[in-house]
Amino acid sequence: MTAEIKIRLTRDSVCMGDDVDDHTKNIVVNPKHDAAKTMMCIAKEYLPSVAGYGHIWDCILNGVKCATINGNCKSLTLISEITFTDANDLRFKYHSANY
Repeated sequence: MTAEIKIRLTRDSVCMGDDVDDHTKNIVVNPKHDAAKTMMCIAKEYLPSVAGYGHIWDCILNGVKCATINGNCKSLTLISEITFTDANDLRFKYHSANY
């Protein structure tokens, strides 16, 4: 593994006003850190706070859904192993609350 992991972040918009912004961001993380903890730290820094509760974010790493994040980064549920490569695409897909 290299000395750094490059990740290209993208996310869905959470409302009409959020549609005008470009949500693409490039970051670099340390490969020595726990992958699940790294994913949660990324989410806390990158995802917007959404009013209310019951919404989730799917974490799609290099085309594979590997986790879900509940609410405003309250918890992370692993679906599959999180495996970063030297260069990664991490997309957060938004699901609003269903009432």
